[in-house]
Amino acid sequence: MGIREAEQFVQLVRDHPEESVFAGGCSEADVAEAEQRLGATFPESYKLFLRELGDCDVAGEELFGIVHCDGQMLGAVAETLDLRESVGLPFSLVAFRPDGMGGYFVLDTSRADSDGEAPVYAWGSGASSPTEPEYIGTDFGTVALDLVRHGLRDV
Repeated sequence: MGIREAEQFVQLVRDHPEESVFAGGCSEADVAEAEQRLGATFPESYKLFLRELGDCDVAGEELFGIVHCDGQMLGAVAETLDLRESVGLPFSLVAFRPDGMGGYFVLDTSRADSDGEAPVYAWGSGASSPTEPEYIGTDFGTVALDLVRHGLRDV
């Protein structure tokens, strides 16, 4: 699981240009730099998203990736580093989406499965507690596909 759903998610974004804004794909070097800055290995489904779209908003569903602006690497890198410093986000977590309640959807890179896919949790105010994140799904691709399908149904 994960890669196939991530591919479907990317195609869905591309099939709905009127509802989609995305930064454009990132290079392998950008992905490697982001992993190095965060001290994390990204799951393949998230890497596919980064390489194909970079960062996106689809029908109001915002997903952080990698965006370069004025020499800085923004998106998931900046958000994750800021959360680590400001509220103690654990180093194994990578924030990729606001949850709408003051918290974030995160990839738990310390719990990657045998395929390297990391489960998704809600961390922060929307979760039951910051130390016990709420389980959202098995991998980035599946969660992203579900979010975008839901968002596009509402437009």
